[in-house]
Amino acid sequence: MRVTLTCLLCFLCGHSAVADLHSHHSHPAVNKKGNDTPLLESPCKGKPLDFVFIIDSSRSVRPHDYEKVKAFIKNILEFLDVGPEATRVGLLQYGSVVQNEFFLRDFQRKSDMQKAVDDMIQLASGTMTGLAIEYTMNVAFSEAEGARSPDANVRRMAMVVTDGRPQDTVHEVAASARSAGIEIFAIGVGRVDMNTLLAIGSEPHAEHVFLVANFSQIETLTSVFQSKICGGETTSLPLFLFPFLIIMVIMKPSIQDCFFSF
Repeated sequence: MRVTLTCLLCFLCGHSAVADLHSHHSHPAVNKKGNDTPLLESPCKGKPLDFVFIIDSSRSVRPHDYEKVKAFIKNILEFLDVGPEATRVGLLQYGSVVQNEFFLRDFQRKSDMQKAVDDMIQLASGTMTGLAIEYTMNVAFSEAEGARSPDANVRRMAMVVTDGRPQDTVHEVAASARSAGIEIFAIGVGRVDMNTLLAIGSEPHAEHVFLVANFSQIETLTSVFQSKICGGETTSLPLFLFPFLIIMVIMKPSIQDCFFSF
């Protein structure tokens, strides 16, 4: 009974947030593709950034869901100010091994990056998340592969998207990556281990750790990350709803079952 009441509270709070959001933003912007994911009108102009995607490509991700992740990556690329003196982007995917798709130094045009994303082939193997984070820290963010020197004070950011439990340890390597100056966003899809997400993401967790029920909902995070990467105000639901749900999950693990029943 208590779980049911708490679930109802989650739903009502989320519904209230949506209603309040719509009352303040009756005409949200939409992205170029004309879908329902609202994007801020200004891209990340004048904000140098070294940004690396870390994508779970394990066998637990269904092929059609893998395509949704690729679409999410391309939508994130849409608002980044890509260029050698602006935002440099790298992308790797992992299963039992880490496969780099492109380094920070490889592409200077969004169209080239988007084509590389389209050409990605799912690994469909294990889930070595810790290995992927270690590779990101030691190789993807190395100056040899295009990362700017720490003396340049360019923000380093990594985004981990995963749908399962890692088969290796992540706590120590994620802490090392954060200590090395990498800001990490952790996106969990489905019945992920919340402790793992919290171990990966930077603090405050409410700003860096996100949970969506399935891959169809991952697109709702696009404008959230535009706000977090570029600055400014967002018109997206997850900024309100998902950190709240994560707090509820931390307080009472059975709430996670309730969340996925909606």
